[in-house]
Amino acid sequence: MVSLSLILPREQTVFASVLAPYFHEVAPGAPIDPVKRAEQMLNRKDVTAFWLHHAAARIGFALVLNLPDDRRELSEFMIVPQYRRQGHGQEAASLILQEFPGRWRMGISEGSPQAAAFWGTCLSLVPGLSALQTGAPFTEHQTKSYTFDIAGPNNA
Repeated sequence: MVSLSLILPREQTVFASVLAPYFHEVAPGAPIDPVKRAEQMLNRKDVTAFWLHHAAARIGFALVLNLPDDRRELSEFMIVPQYRRQGHGQEAASLILQEFPGRWRMGISEGSPQAAAFWGTCLSLVPGLSALQTGAPFTEHQTKSYTFDIAGPNNA
């Protein structure tokens, strides 16, 4: 069973150590400093950062950007390689998305073909997801984007 916990600002060093291999995978060669990025993300009021857990193991992280008009962006999502292809990513994605009902968007990394395959399947399985659309990428490091709605607890 997958669970979520908030990444606290005091965990910045640990978070940066996880961001380094993540950025190497999704944006190889991009000049992204994981230490600076961790500090930025953990101190922004419009970002909610989650550790993803399976039992006692930390298996990944997710960053949710809180946009105007009660919209959200899943800006970063990673399952540590040894925990992939076991259903944990699907479970974690569903938990995160259902935590914040409403309108969502996300970009798909150009550097990770596995991400495109994962999200193509994952989004079709998330309970309460509707109005799924594929669009242009948001950045030069992406191949495409998705927008969709997540129903609230009363399916509203």
